[in-house]
Amino acid sequence: MPGRITDELRRITREQGGVPGPGGPGGGGEPARPEPAGKRYGPLIALAVVVLLAGVGWILVQRLTAMSRMEDCAMSGRKNCAPIDTGSLEK
Repeated sequence: MPGRITDELRRITREQGGVPGPGGPGGGGEPARPEPAGKRYGPLIALAVVVLLAGVGWILVQRLTAMSRMEDCAMSGRKNCAPIDTGSLEK
């Protein structure tokens, strides 16, 4: 009697994917199938999107900071707030 219950529990566990059985991975049954390309490249694509969004966010913050400084200067009543272009003087 205990042998039959143990065998039944092993069968249920194999069906749920907990322990590989004779037909599962490493058991000598079907050969393992390779993963589809989408599963391999999905995390890399997600990482690229995150890096791209972080870069765009960084550029946006830099431009908003510069505009904020210019606006603060103008609101304080100054008239010489624009950055001076020294490139045209060096010829």
